[in-house]
Amino acid sequence: MATQHLPTSGVSSRLGRFALQAPHWALVTLALLSATCATLADAESGGDNLPNAGAGPFRVLRADEVGNTRSAPNVLVDDETFPRDPAILDVDGDSSTPEVWGYFAITPEGPMNEPDPKAPSRAIVRYEALDGRSFDRAPVTVLVPDQGWEGATLGAPSVLSVDGETFLYYAAEGGIGLARSTDGVTFDRLAAPVLGPNADATSWEMGNVPANPGVVRLEDGTFLLFYDVLVAPGVRKIGEATSKDGVTWVRIPGGPALEARADVNPDDPYYDGVSVSAPQPVLGKSSEGRKILRVYYEALDALGRRSIGLAATNVLLGGSLDRAIGPVFVGSLGPSQPCVHVRPDYALLFVTQTAGTSKSDQIPAVAAALAPADAVLPPRTP
Repeated sequence: MATQHLPTSGVSSRLGRFALQAPHWALVTLALLSATCATLADAESGGDNLPNAGAGPFRVLRADEVGNTRSAPNVLVDDETFPRDPAILDVDGDSSTPEVWGYFAITPEGPMNEPDPKAPSRAIVRYEALDGRSFDRAPVTVLVPDQGWEGATLGAPSVLSVDGETFLYYAAEGGIGLARSTDGVTFDRLAAPVLGPNADATSWEMGNVPANPGVVRLEDGTFLLFYDVLVAPGVRKIGEATSKDGVTWVRIPGGPALEARADVNPDDPYYDGVSVSAPQPVLGKSSEGRKILRVYYEALDALGRRSIGLAATNVLLGGSLDRAIGPVFVGSLGPSQPCVHVRPDYALLFVTQTAGTSKSDQIPAVAAALAPADAVLPPRTP
């Protein structure tokens, strides 16, 4: 299946200026179902087919892989608080033990209100999963709005361990905030956003509020923050910032790190031809052992279909950010807000999507998928 490089305007100089043309949606889906990994073109800096089998594509979890009386592929559903926007943290930092903490945005029910799945999220909670995927039924609220800049909304968590602390980044009305904890439950937040609207009115962000943070720490201690900005109705672009301490951030100049590609053929639209959003960076290795920075993201095409895309670059050589030929996860339930948790032999993708197809299932749910497809998961929680 032929591909070609297309110029992408406004991409930061560190990430390069090239992207891959996506084939027809149906052909991409069939190719992903039969392949062992999503393949990227070689980057100018030596991309050597950046992702390996643990990077995707992902297949949804089966019933025998999900415990805690959850219904596969949904690993977390609550018809009163509507948990969504997953962020996963390894509890002990030991890759051989599966237990994780999951941080999620919710919409807590007010004293006089009926649950509303379409209402903005107003809190962040933590669930536990002993098997790394089947979340318990005992959430702990860790963050609610209490700063003027946050407004009434709080959500889109991104979490990582930093020198014995848990750093929890989140989106609010005024920008991206940071809260820190030593026990993963009691958090102290900074009094101001760590990333607010860009003061440069001529920038591609047009002064709009950054949202949906995704943070990763490189081996040299540098932090990278990917975020998205609404630039037009229904259209988002992804930006990038860097930090030495995870607190003070500097935007990487030169344009968005990733943006939608203009469709060449309206009858054969790109899977990310309208919008790219909700970035989540993950460190990994290529099939040749080179260090890779993968960025998973929510993609929207011209027909209104959502999927999960993947772009990657060589960390050491700072090569171009190349997109996978097709999405790494597709489905009819509108997957969004990706979070990938990497283990030595497999990776789990968590997404927010509709709980099911029936009328009663039209609420948000967190579903899980696996790569490679033949990986064996640890025993599920009963």
